[in-house]
Amino acid sequence: MKKMTFVIAIMMFLFVGGAAAQLKIGFVNSDEVLSQYSGTKRAEDELRREYQRWEQEATKKQENILRMEENLNRQALLLSEDRRTELRREIQDSVMAYQRFLQEHFGQQGLAAQRNNELLRPIVERINTIINQIARDENYDFIFDARAGLVFAKPVYDLTDKVVRALNAGR
Repeated sequence: MKKMTFVIAIMMFLFVGGAAAQLKIGFVNSDEVLSQYSGTKRAEDELRREYQRWEQEATKKQENILRMEENLNRQALLLSEDRRTELRREIQDSVMAYQRFLQEHFGQQGLAAQRNNELLRPIVERINTIINQIARDENYDFIFDARAGLVFAKPVYDLTDKVVRALNAGR
């Protein structure tokens, strides 16, 4: 909301000041840029492979816990109370290790989120570099991101395709 208020204030200042005729504004839909850029697809594929590996590891841990529980249930009548208690403790330790694994890999600050940020950071930096280059080369006063609260813009100001072409051309 503060961004939108700031943008409106700048626009009003510039329009009132008579500079409206010379103002050049563009916008980019960063979601679309990311979805159309081939580099994003490569990063997503890499993250998907790592994610699948972590999911397989989690599945193995979960299956191991189920196997341990089944063994305990099957042998409960044959085991001493001390041995049953020991096996329950082992199961509980395995459950806690499994939950820790899930949190460390798939939690909000987990490896999946960290890896996603690592893979996207250079892409976002490259996109910003290209947007800045287009702004300088074509003398734009403002370039907005449609994802960041743009309510309306004429399609003529949409620079998304230009950014995607530059990204995919390796510029």
